[in-house]
Amino acid sequence: MIEQIGANIAELRKAKGVKQEDVAKAVGVSSQAVSKWENGGTPDIELMPRIADYFGVSIDRLFGRETMNHDSNIGTQVTKYVAQPFDACDGNTADIPDETHAAAMDRAMKICWSVMLGFFGFKEFTESGFELRQIFDDIQKNASDDATIFAKAVNNAGISFISLTKNMPLFALFPEPKQGWSAVLPKAEEYRKAFEALANQDILNCLFLIHTKEPEKKFSLGHFAKIAGLSEDKAQAALDGLANIGYVEKFEIQLDDAQQTFYTIKPSHIFIAILILMKTYIHPPLANAEADVRTKPYLTQEGDNKNEK
Repeated sequence: MIEQIGANIAELRKAKGVKQEDVAKAVGVSSQAVSKWENGGTPDIELMPRIADYFGVSIDRLFGRETMNHDSNIGTQVTKYVAQPFDACDGNTADIPDETHAAAMDRAMKICWSVMLGFFGFKEFTESGFELRQIFDDIQKNASDDATIFAKAVNNAGISFISLTKNMPLFALFPEPKQGWSAVLPKAEEYRKAFEALANQDILNCLFLIHTKEPEKKFSLGHFAKIAGLSEDKAQAALDGLANIGYVEKFEIQLDDAQQTFYTIKPSHIFIAILILMKTYIHPPLANAEADVRTKPYLTQEGDNKNEK
């Protein structure tokens, strides 16, 4: 295992697309020392954490005790990387500060960026001397609302795209099921009902409104009409529409010998995701990098999959 350290360093260096001089400078040794390691030598033990940090791996990886060749191990390493800010916190989940969630989200986005670049082939970057993490960091550092980095990979296996902007980065991955999307998507009539509700101006305005309120907040029709700026008739119609698509729950309470109707707000992350994805539909970004090699239609005619189980 000791003899394997030099070979592992050489493997990591080549995968990173850097020279021995770069490793030496980062670790604080001479280029000759790195060359010696890669030809059978062994780094001093106190240098191991620095070497591991430079390559973004664990010390176990330098010893060859863990590799990234198996899906289960890749999953474990990704989980460890994203979870590190949480693992460094004391207390229960409810006490974790927003800064920790933000740090984990940033780590996850870096992984998403690496996944996206993977659709273009790893050799293209290593042979060009680029380091994937550095590309991401440089883009994030210089990103603005006006400078959007958008990449997409569209093929017969699915769709993936990423947008890197200062205020609204996003990553989406949609692997296509074996039987095709048409076989698993709801019927067009179900979409019509949902789109019909969203196309109603009052309902759409109320959707934006309820997502500014606390979840599970209870209110009466009169209160909702007041904060929504609607007549009670229009507020009732909007609430009925919101209830039909699951954003409001209606219930009855017995008060002062009379049964009264109240509502509970049920904001959803799905609505926010719809808004984000729809922005790229309304204002489609120019692709800075794309690999669009899809040859088959996205959807099939109704009945094409009738014999598939």
